[in-house]
Amino acid sequence: MKLSLLAIPLLILAGCSSTPEVPKMKMAMGVPDGTVEYKAVPTTNLHLDLLSSPDLYAGQKTELVFALSNNGRKTISIPEWYSNETDNVTVSIQPWLTGMKEPDPDGWIELSNELKKPVLHYPLTLMPGNKALVSKKLDFIENIKVSPGKFRRYFVKAKMNLKSVELQSKVYTLQVFSKQTTGGSSK
Repeated sequence: MKLSLLAIPLLILAGCSSTPEVPKMKMAMGVPDGTVEYKAVPTTNLHLDLLSSPDLYAGQKTELVFALSNNGRKTISIPEWYSNETDNVTVSIQPWLTGMKEPDPDGWIELSNELKKPVLHYPLTLMPGNKALVSKKLDFIENIKVSPGKFRRYFVKAKMNLKSVELQSKVYTLQVFSKQTTGGSSK
């Protein structure tokens, strides 16, 4: 009996071993960049279009919304699609200078497109008639000045930022007006 009373605390102490802490892992969905080589996706029925209004206001935060549309009769799968939606499209601009009728082919300025980390891909499936929307910020609009009653014009175009999808939008014209006032009259 005395032996069993002494054995109980020893057994309890033997069961109190320290367990190593399990590191906390961050769950991320998708395929890491550079681990897969993606096949080219046919773009015959894909279109990249600007959905946002081309009329913008100086001094305001601005985003342009582009739509990748499947205008065909078959489903299109894009395995390389970035998990951070904005990374799928790059935007290029060009000031519309006096006397210009069309953009200078060598005058395009690609806006910064640093990929959000971690860079992951997942498949995007577009059924016939479906669209994937991608927003792109135009930070420079917030910092420009336009005189009241005047405007500035820019050419803008977008292209897919995927190696497997060779596609770009047509060229659009943006007009940036003086800061918009809300309510009442402005003096």
